[in-house]
This record gives sequence, C-alpha cells and structure tokens, in this order.
Amino acid sequence: MQCYIVQGVITDPQHVHSGVGYYGMSLRESLATFVHPNEIFDGAITVDTTRSGRGYYPTTWDWQNHPLVLRLYTDHGKTLNFAGVILQRIRFETSHGKEVGAQNTAGLAKAMGADGALITWIGGGNAFVDTMFTVRACERLGVKTTLVTYENGGKQGTDSAVLFNVPDADAIVSTGSLDRPVELPAVARTIGPYEQIKIFPFPGAEQVSARNELPLEARDVIIGGADLWGEQSWRCEEF
Repeated sequence: MQCYIVQGVITDPQHVHSGVGYYGMSLRESLATFVHPNEIFDGAITVDTTRSGRGYYPTTWDWQNHPLVLRLYTDHGKTLNFAGVILQRIRFETSHGKEVGAQNTAGLAKAMGADGALITWIGGGNAFVDTMFTVRACERLGVKTTLVTYENGGKQGTDSAVLFNVPDADAIVSTGSLDRPVELPAVARTIGPYEQIKIFPFPGAEQVSARNELPLEARDVIIGGADLWGEQSWRCEEF
C-alpha cells in the first residue's frame, strides 16, 4: 500500500504570508506541493508563530518532529510504502477555490499512485470545509482516506464534533476536544519580566496575574493546546 500524508495548511487573507513557509516561501498562492518526508525533518517547513498564538497552529519544532511522518517512516517497507507528503493551501474564501484546491490535491495523490492518505489540517472554522472537500475528492478518485483531527463539541462535549461533514469521511481519528475548559493552577515562581499577562495578545485583551490560577475557556489559547497530529498521550476507550 502506497500512503501519503495530505497536510492542509491554513492561510489568512489578511496576511500576505500565511505564517507557514516552504523554504521560506509562503504557501498562500500555491496549489498542491509534493514534499519528500526527509525535507520535513531537515527544516524545509518553518512557522512564524508571532502571527498567531492560537493552539491549533503548530510550531516549527512540531513540523520537524511530525508524529505521523515519524510513525509512517517506522512502518515504511514493512506494512506500507510511505510515498511522501502533499502540502495543500486551505481556507480559500470561495467555494470555487475550495473545490479547485481539493481536486488538485486529490489528482496529485492519484497521479503519484497513492492507495491511501492520512489527511490532517491546521486552523479552525472555514478551513475545515476545504479539508472535507479534499477527503471527498480523494475518496472519489479511489484514494482511501483517514482524517486526523481534533474535535469541537462544545464545553460539555455534546455539540457536533466536527464543523462540517461529508458522507465520504467515514474514517476519522479524533485527537481530543478543543472546546473543553482548562484550569491552570497557581505557580510559586514565574520567569519573565511581567507580573501580568494577556490571555490573548490582542488590543483590549484583559490582563491577569501571571502567578495566580488561570481558568481558560478552551484549549486553543495555549500554544500546543490542540493536538493536531496525535502527539499527546490522550486516550479514549468505549465500553
């Protein structure tokens, strides 16, 4: 079985550079791009984390230690042939853009002989539509897909787990909820120049003590708070 990772990379129309660079070049205007897995480890993909501190934006370190790339390499030549990574720009502002991006990515995977693909993504909201369109396009070309994604679900986990769905997405791996609140305990010592911090570094954001306990409404205000690729050790069993 020949397997690819299809990695949806979010871009923001308010920023010329998406924050994610391939050899320093923005992916904002790119269609699907093939990347050899070794390039991931060698640092071909870098991130400007100053653009956003949201929990669903991985850092450069996360990319260079991508857990799915590492695991597929472990199984390469044994149970599968890990053929490579496809980078896809997501979060187009029009339905036409989303369809073109999805079809282009699926067509590249099919042309390169993929039997299956792990599909992952970065971001939230609008970008997930592009991701699901890509799942649908791959499935309809005969490339079997598994989507790896965090869940939403609301504070109690009773709302819809995903923001948008298609019938073709029948194999989904959850990496945990983004919406569940978090209580960070008080600390005895802080390192840094500030006695107060902003939960979101935006104009008008409320300042809170850097030492006291800190209740957070969701995990996405912590860098790394969203487990995009299964790096963390959360586990769920159904009885």
